Amino acid sequence: MKVYVLGAGGGGSWAVPALCMLIGKDNVIVMDGDKLERKNLNRQLFTENDLGRNKAEALADKYGCGYIDEWFSFGARSYDSDDVLISCVDNHPGRIAVLETCDYNKCKSILCGNEVHSSSAQMYLPEWNGTNLDPRVMFPELLTDTSGDPRRGAIGCTGEPQIATPQLVSANLMAVAQALHLFVVWIQEARKLPYEIRQHLPHLISQSLSRSESFKAQFTT
Repeated sequence: MKVYVLGAGGGGSWAVPALCMLIGKDNVIVMDGDKLERKNLNRQLFTENDLGRNKAEALADKYGCGYIDEWFSFGARSYDSDDVLISCVDNHPGRIAVLETCDYNKCKSILCGNEVHSSSAQMYLPEWNGTNLDPRVMFPELLTDTSGDPRRGAIGCTGEPQIATPQLVSANLMAVAQALHLFVVWIQEARKLPYEIRQHLPHLISQSLSRSESFKAQFTT
């Protein structure tokens, strides 16, 4: 099993060291085509010595994991069925690419994201495609919002999206914590449990200023 952290910014830079401790650095690969800017330092886990470097490469040097210096896109690479894609991208086209990759390669993913104060993480298994647990069914705007795709204009979370929707490091950390919890639940523990119990496990966790919610993985086709 390899765990791919897709995006090395506000979420990915915190997810990488935690995953290296959780499953070992040789099992972690971080992917990002972006370079670190000074304005990232208030919420991303880098230092001034990393300015101007590719974010994925800088994290790999620091924590000893693997890295890929490019934006994630559907069809660019193949994945094994036991691989896990942890999506820390901040745009819907990127999330759709992750889900389509999981469907094609029969691998698993966790989508995590946040706004200024709120955060969420959502598990996805390829057998959930088209059910009420599919993020594309739960949130149909994923299929129509094409804004913020860094592959179209070299922006990513360091440019227009971050200016339009500023993020706090606390929200980045919360999203990563939620994603790691889902990783432990579904990747490390769920396979040991009978089907009846798995339906009561959380597949979506969200946090706002006033509410914390967890949604069970009961599904219908």
